[in-house]
Amino acid sequence: MATTKLDKFGRIVIPKPIRDGLGLEPGAELEVEEQGETIILTPADHPPFVKRKGHILVYTGKAEGDLVDAVRRDREERIRRVSGMDES
Repeated sequence: MATTKLDKFGRIVIPKPIRDGLGLEPGAELEVEEQGETIILTPADHPPFVKRKGHILVYTGKAEGDLVDAVRRDREERIRRVSGMDES
């Protein structure tokens, strides 16, 4: 369990391993809930699309669009750049 302190303005810092594990970035919105002596912080509305599992980032969101076509177009673009066929 991690601990943190309130500063003189009532702010807290969420420890980096917890922020990283939840995919929280600066400006992320959190819901604050009080349950007796407990304060619960929950990421608002939208869970992170990428979570860290060990040393690997894993996409957890829902895929949209034609992924096969997107991968094909990206692959073709990279091949053009590497082969020098793309002079832009």
